[in-house]
Amino acid sequence: MAIKLKSRLKKYISQIWLIEIIILILICVYFGIEVFKDYSDNSYSRVMSAVEATINPKDYYQKNLKGDSYELAKMIYDKTNSFQKLYYVNQDVTNIIKKNFIYKYYEKEGYSIGKNIYFIVRNKNTNEILTNDPSQYLEATDAEYTDEDINSYIEEKYNGNELVINYDNQNSFNKLVENGEIKVDKSILSNYEEYYYTSLDNYKESSNWRIILYVSLLFLIWMFLFIKVLAVIIANRGKVIIKGNFIGSIAYVLKYGFRYKQTRRMLVATIICSIIFFILYLYLLAIGGYENNILVTFFTLYPFKGSIMLMVLPMIGIMYSMKKTIEISRVNDSLKKINDGNLDYHIVEQGGSEVLELIKNITKIKSGYEIAVEETLRNEKLKTELISNVSHDLRTPLTSIINYVNILKSPDITEEERIDYIKILEQKSKKLKVLIDDLFEMSKINSGKIKLNKENIDIMSLIHQAVGEYSYLYEEKNIEFKVNSSVEEIDMDLDGKMMSRVIENIVINALKYSLENTRVYIDVMDGEDNVEIAFKNIANYDMNFDNNDIFERFSRGDSSRNSKVEGSGLGLAIAKSIVELHDGEINVIREGDMFKIYIVLPKSYENRMNTEK
Repeated sequence: MAIKLKSRLKKYISQIWLIEIIILILICVYFGIEVFKDYSDNSYSRVMSAVEATINPKDYYQKNLKGDSYELAKMIYDKTNSFQKLYYVNQDVTNIIKKNFIYKYYEKEGYSIGKNIYFIVRNKNTNEILTNDPSQYLEATDAEYTDEDINSYIEEKYNGNELVINYDNQNSFNKLVENGEIKVDKSILSNYEEYYYTSLDNYKESSNWRIILYVSLLFLIWMFLFIKVLAVIIANRGKVIIKGNFIGSIAYVLKYGFRYKQTRRMLVATIICSIIFFILYLYLLAIGGYENNILVTFFTLYPFKGSIMLMVLPMIGIMYSMKKTIEISRVNDSLKKINDGNLDYHIVEQGGSEVLELIKNITKIKSGYEIAVEETLRNEKLKTELISNVSHDLRTPLTSIINYVNILKSPDITEEERIDYIKILEQKSKKLKVLIDDLFEMSKINSGKIKLNKENIDIMSLIHQAVGEYSYLYEEKNIEFKVNSSVEEIDMDLDGKMMSRVIENIVINALKYSLENTRVYIDVMDGEDNVEIAFKNIANYDMNFDNNDIFERFSRGDSSRNSKVEGSGLGLAIAKSIVELHDGEINVIREGDMFKIYIVLPKSYENRMNTEK
């Protein structure tokens, strides 16, 4: 286990994976966006803020106070017309503005009251103030306060834990004035001084340490991956192959996902649901803004339930994907059992439509495999029998030839005996020659080297010629041939020599194996598309052969091979091969002692046209 783990770790360290490059890029993009937010006036970066709050909290909170006091300052400048209302009115009107401003506008409209941010606007000439601070120390409307008084008050109010921003409007100005967002008369503005202040505790957040931990973890991951990628590039001298098939998998799904019914439905449904969700989400967001969005409100009010929902939705997808994987794994286990030789093992048909189709196709392959195995075993058996039969059929005449040659060498035989033995040698030699010739012819036919020389030939003439030529054989058996046909001539495109060999072989076999004093019937049926020739005879032996095996090489009707009837056992095998070369079929049927051979030969287009005429 340790060696295997070490090997995998070594493999991981020595290669660059695509997912690592993607993670590096995403982390860089994330930090880039956060830095951009930090320098942008219209966005806010919690990450950079948390880092800054940890490193330099005083400056960070001061910066936050500037941002939070922006709306408050905007309200002050708006209600006082950039302090002109305070500058041009008398004391009585000023007191009314102070009260109405503080209690009517500020408390009613609630400017920054949630953050407890206070302001003091001091007239430098009269030391009068405008404030929203409810302290009794500042509540007198006609009181006068110097700069030292205000600073002492703020420091005492927060016990030295205060945040203060001061604009003297001569050397330092509010952000509204600096950016030119409002029109001001600086000659009037210079008479006023602004203070914005609050407690430092108002900005301290307990979540900062979590953000710092999160950022530190991301940074450590980035550093590890960066160092690893750099080390692999250096070790391989820049010749690096990036491993991983993430992009390839996406491309594979998009390329083939729409080709199949089930995956096409899933992809289309996923795309449609995603579009509907985002349209609905944006619609809900557009109605009441981000804070009033239904989904945002739900996740804010029910964070636990929302988290459960976010976990359940991907889990459903993962479970569905795992179900497919498990189904395929079970099929794979079944294939292993079949591959081990258990061809009788049945794969249980269960699972999705694609898996069921896969199982059905595998079952068909298994059936074909079983047939192939049976065919292989049968061929092996036939091969063994072939060797045995060839040895027997070649050895028998060869042994006779050797024996008679040895006899002829003897000086004790008479001249008459010598003549008889030479005749026997001639017969045995001819038989051996016929057997060898048949073997060569069979070999040439099966090798595909023979080309048919087709001509327009009358098949009926070939039949009558074969019957007339070979009917004299075995005259002692008194076999009669009966040829039946509805027409006298049937012209076909055939190789006359080859087809004559087929008919001759069947006629000779019929003479050899027919019962004495019986008839051999040859029925010819002329059809529109083909010609069927049926040979029927009564056998003189017990037919116990297989209909398919009878066409095999060296197969004979008398399977004991002890018959006195001579034959190579290649006649029907040669006939079958020649018929198939003509795109025809040949079959054998047994009915008791009745032996039937059917030959079906297709007609050419021209022959069919002539037949119709």
